[in-house]
Amino acid sequence: MYAELRSLRDKVAGICGSLVATSDGLLVSSDIPDLEPTRLAALVSTTLGLARQTTLATGRGQFREAIARGTDGYLAVFAAGSAVIAVIADDDINIGMLHYEAREVIERITAHSANFVRWSVQAGTAPSAEVTAGGSSG
Repeated sequence: MYAELRSLRDKVAGICGSLVATSDGLLVSSDIPDLEPTRLAALVSTTLGLARQTTLATGRGQFREAIARGTDGYLAVFAAGSAVIAVIADDDINIGMLHYEAREVIERITAHSANFVRWSVQAGTAPSAEVTAGGSSG
């Protein structure tokens, strides 16, 4: 998964980092150099849960993404099967390019998302440090 995140950062100027987490907040993989990814994974899963509920309550169908813009940049949260992808970006990112480049990454991560739950159940925690640091399982 790390390779997917790193590829997205390489393709879209302005991405500061990204992560993949299970929908219940366990970190799967991270490409965020300056923030605590485990804590952020838990917060992003909460964003996913609230956005899913709100999207359904307003009759907008299944949740796909949420974009939050702050004074210093963006946080994009994408649903990916039983996982969530978060992208942190600078204020000058081309959001259209992010959407375009993220589509395939979301599809590939979605295809593997059922394994994330299995890993966390088997280990009792998130995947090993090797996986989150870009090991060979992604």
